[in-house]
Amino acid sequence: MIKGTASTLPTPELLASSGPSPALQRLRTPDEELPAFDLGVSALEDKAQSRLPECWGHRGASASYPENTKASFIEACKQGADGIETDIHITSDNVLVLFHDPKLDRTTDGKGRIREQPWHGMLEHVRTKQAPVQPIPLFTEVLDIMLYLGNERVKLNLDCKVDNDAEKLFGLVRSVIARYDKWEQLLAPRIILGLWHPKFLGPAAHHLPYLPRYAISMSPADARRFFWDSVHGFSVYYEALATPDGQKFLAECRSHGKGVCAWTVNTREGMRECVRWGLGSCITDKPDMWREVKAEFQNDYYRAVKPTLQTYLLPFVNKKAWWFDIAKQTKEERQYLEKEGGKFEGWEGFKVGLQIARAE
Repeated sequence: MIKGTASTLPTPELLASSGPSPALQRLRTPDEELPAFDLGVSALEDKAQSRLPECWGHRGASASYPENTKASFIEACKQGADGIETDIHITSDNVLVLFHDPKLDRTTDGKGRIREQPWHGMLEHVRTKQAPVQPIPLFTEVLDIMLYLGNERVKLNLDCKVDNDAEKLFGLVRSVIARYDKWEQLLAPRIILGLWHPKFLGPAAHHLPYLPRYAISMSPADARRFFWDSVHGFSVYYEALATPDGQKFLAECRSHGKGVCAWTVNTREGMRECVRWGLGSCITDKPDMWREVKAEFQNDYYRAVKPTLQTYLLPFVNKKAWWFDIAKQTKEERQYLEKEGGKFEGWEGFKVGLQIARAE
């Protein structure tokens, strides 16, 4: 429930929507009938199934709708996603928008850098190239979706792009979510900050102590070296996690209570591997595929979790899993992050507290 005047910006019809939004209604958890208690095999299976990773829709349900749009976010929820992963940028007039690239050109009819253009009179009119044509969503719009009746448990993984000014970004995020009544209870526990650069750690902890922090990385070594003591979990490139060092890193996270998420997992076998690895979450363009894989585990967990021939062959036939390809992409990613955000060196000893503030 936002305090103040709601936006009057017209939005095209959203084909993924199933009706008017009750976003501003008071939330109430529907009554649920408790299942019968059972000490037999079903109890063991329930315990095993409780270990299934959460599914976070990558830029929404981006295999079905234009990425990072309101329609894509709604569709991800309809397909059964446990969370929405999206990216955030600041416009030149300090409006928070959800968009992946620093520039508009790849996915929209607009051109140029987002941070150099205002929302009002400019970016509000930009539309996606892909149909159904959509506007760029505001940060407030995904928060509203999280408050739709039925979405009370949907999480938001906010990928904080390195080209943002960290102090300004987290200050604006704080001011926006604070407009919602009871945001500390209804929103804060469900928003996860994804950080690419260690210089974002301090501002994130200062402005948003209510929100858990995940380091995003293609390199387990960099994640361990620059973020370990200051984050609650890690969002790591799936192919990097499949390497020997990735598996060692995963074991270290497990022993220290760190959450681990893998991205971007768009194959059934990859999703099954996320279960076998005991991950907390996986990011996918295809929440509907995850729903089908999840059903396999719910129907017969021990059969579904058993490795197959495909499990062993996949690392050899998947080019992205070859060590030299991972090394190349990791190097390029690090170069980009340091170009936009400055050198990582010198941040090794920096720490911020892990205690998450809770409102009374």
